[in-house]
Amino acid sequence: MEQALLKTQRFNKTRVALLWMHLANEPFVALFTLLGFILKKDLGASTLQLSVLAITSPVLAVFSFYWSAHLTRHQHKLLPNLIGAWILGRLPFLFFPWFNSVWYLIFAAAVYKLFYRAGTPALMEILKQNVEKNKRAWLFSSVYLVSFLESLLLGLFVGKFLDLYAHGWKILLVATALLSISSVIFQKRIPLLQPLPDKNMPPQTNNGLIQPWKDCLYLMKTYPAFATFQWGFMIGGFGLMLINPALIIYYADTLSLSHENLTTARYIFMGLGVLCSTFLWRKAISTRTVSHLTLWILVGFGLFPLVLLCAQTKLLFLYIAFLLYGIAQAGSHLLWHLSGTLFASEDESSSKYTGANVLMVGIRGLIGPVLGGVFTAAFGPVLVLTLGAFICFLGAAFIFRSYFKKNPLKSS
Repeated sequence: MEQALLKTQRFNKTRVALLWMHLANEPFVALFTLLGFILKKDLGASTLQLSVLAITSPVLAVFSFYWSAHLTRHQHKLLPNLIGAWILGRLPFLFFPWFNSVWYLIFAAAVYKLFYRAGTPALMEILKQNVEKNKRAWLFSSVYLVSFLESLLLGLFVGKFLDLYAHGWKILLVATALLSISSVIFQKRIPLLQPLPDKNMPPQTNNGLIQPWKDCLYLMKTYPAFATFQWGFMIGGFGLMLINPALIIYYADTLSLSHENLTTARYIFMGLGVLCSTFLWRKAISTRTVSHLTLWILVGFGLFPLVLLCAQTKLLFLYIAFLLYGIAQAGSHLLWHLSGTLFASEDESSSKYTGANVLMVGIRGLIGPVLGGVFTAAFGPVLVLTLGAFICFLGAAFIFRSYFKKNPLKSS
């Protein structure tokens, strides 16, 4: 009876913390996604600066991988790891009023991206420990859904506010960063079990720099299904990173969007895509294989830039593109975050799988945005968007071949 009560308490406190983390963070995240557009439209950022913004964020995911790489062997550090990453990632934005420049914002964005993914392995392992397997997808998707409902409401007035007040985004940036940091109050209250040894520990070396890479290679060699998932996401994710520098130029120069146009697309239509599809993705996670889900996610990401190109003829296509992106992003968010808990057995840590996800983001980030910036400067955003769509479909084709032409791949 006492064990059941403790289990319920762990679940309830984890649920409250996860809910507040999403609610308090969504205003900041929604504004952060507009940062490149704000830099271009309001501060006149150059193509070089926008390329640096696009490059530094994913590249730093390699270093965020190191932040959590030790968790498999030191699970008692889960909470300090999560809380430290959460605070450090948002802290630079609080000092923006004293360092009002494009380069400082690029620095702040890079720090946020570094620590945004750094705490993910700890968070997902906490979720694995405190939430039963049949409730994880439900809880994680529910709080994600609530955060996008919040995003829909924000979209009704944020765009108008930014168009009316030239420097209104500065106030919002500091305020939303502070609100996001308040999540630490609830994170500190999450109870954890006494850590148990991982029964499927990768071989250990004496080199701390090499060990995380060896752990990742060990997982890829040992679990073909995990390797296929990673390579599919690697190809499709590369396509998305390639178009990042082009998107900002395309929005600001080719389409000449206002703040209201873009916030309506990002907050409302992307939010509708998430809201309409999350329940279906949540159900599919329990009935479909990881490879099957990855295939459809990459198809959705490939459609996004293609439909976006049609916005040159009619603005309606901008909103349709973000609706499709919201549908694909809902599936990607759930699968990318929960994949570690899906692949890990009950007697092993999920953090090593989620850490591998983070590392792969960093590896593709070393190349994708750099090429995207170069190609955008040389050939313009339209060609880069077309190329990005093709690469996303290439990732889907890889998964299709692996899933349907070879053996069906299971997530567990």
